[in-house]
Amino acid sequence: MADQSRSWWSRNWKRIAIVVGVLVVLFIGGSAVAARFTESNRFCGSDCHEMWPYRDTWTASTHKATNCVQCHIPPGPFNFVKTKLAASREIWVHYTGQVKAPILVTRHIPNSACDRSGCHTSAQTSKTIPLGTPAPVTFKHGSPGHTKQLCIACHASLVHQGAPGVTAAPANSMSTCFNCHTTGTTKCDYCHQPPHAPRGPCQNCHSMGAWFGGKNFAHPQPLVGKHAQIACQQCHTKGVSVKPDGCVNCHGDHHGGLPNCDMCHVLAHFVPSTFSHPQEGPHVPKGDQPLQCSACHTAGLGQKGTCPCHGNNPPSGGG
Repeated sequence: MADQSRSWWSRNWKRIAIVVGVLVVLFIGGSAVAARFTESNRFCGSDCHEMWPYRDTWTASTHKATNCVQCHIPPGPFNFVKTKLAASREIWVHYTGQVKAPILVTRHIPNSACDRSGCHTSAQTSKTIPLGTPAPVTFKHGSPGHTKQLCIACHASLVHQGAPGVTAAPANSMSTCFNCHTTGTTKCDYCHQPPHAPRGPCQNCHSMGAWFGGKNFAHPQPLVGKHAQIACQQCHTKGVSVKPDGCVNCHGDHHGGLPNCDMCHVLAHFVPSTFSHPQEGPHVPKGDQPLQCSACHTAGLGQKGTCPCHGNNPPSGGG
C-alpha cells in the first residue's frame, strides 16, 4: 500500500506543485489587484456607500487634493499589510449589512502619516501661530508638550467635520485646548491678562456670555443706552480702576481740556451738571452779569481764575 502511495505521489507531484503554484500566484495577484483597487479614492467615495458622508466632507476640506490612503495608511510595507488585514472587516460588514455605528475615520492616523514627504514639513510645524484675540495666546506644534500628542488629538475635525461620528471642535478652539489644559477652564488669567489691578476671580464680575458688563458686576453708575454697549476701556482710558477720562472721545472737549467729566456730570442726566462754583457774585453762578467760564479762567478750566476786566484784581464782592 505504501509503495502504491509513493508511486501515485511520484507520478503526480509535479502536477500538484503546478496547481498549487498557480493558485498561489492567482491569490497574490488577486490580493494585489484588490488592495490596489480598495485604496483608491473611487472605492472609498463611490463604491462603498458607508463612506459617502466622509467623501463629501473630504471634498469640501483643505485636504481634498490628498489621497485618502496618504492619511489612513501609515508609511511602510508592514503598515500597509496591517491596515489591509484590519480593513477586511469593513468588507465583511459592508456585504452583510452589519454597520451599526459610524466609522471612526480618525482613530488610526499616526503622526508619521502627517509628517511624510510631501505633506506637513518641520518648517511649517515649527512656526509660532497666534490663536486670536483678546487672549495673547500663541501655539507651536514643535513645543515639547505638543510633540507628544497625536495630530488628530486636536485636528480630528479638520477633514471630516460634520460626518457621522466626527463631533470634535476645531483645533484652535478653547474647548480643544482645554482637553489638555484643564486649568484654563477655572482660571481666566491662564490665557487672558486683566486690564486692571487684581480683583479676585474674573467670574466674580464677568461671564462668558457677556464679558463686558458681565452679569455679576454692578457699575457704580447705572449704564444705560450706548454706555451699556461700549467697552470699559473706551471711557477708562487709563485702566478700569481709574476714573473715566475718555468722555471727550465721543462727546468732544467742551471745557478746554478739563479731563474728569464725572466730577460735574452724571450718566443719568449729563445736563444740568452737578458743578457748584465755590464763589458767588454778579458773574457766578447765576448773577446779574453772567460770563462764560473761559472769560475768567483764561489758563483753562481747572486752573485758578483771573479778572482781566478788573486789572486782574477781583472786586470786593469776590465773584
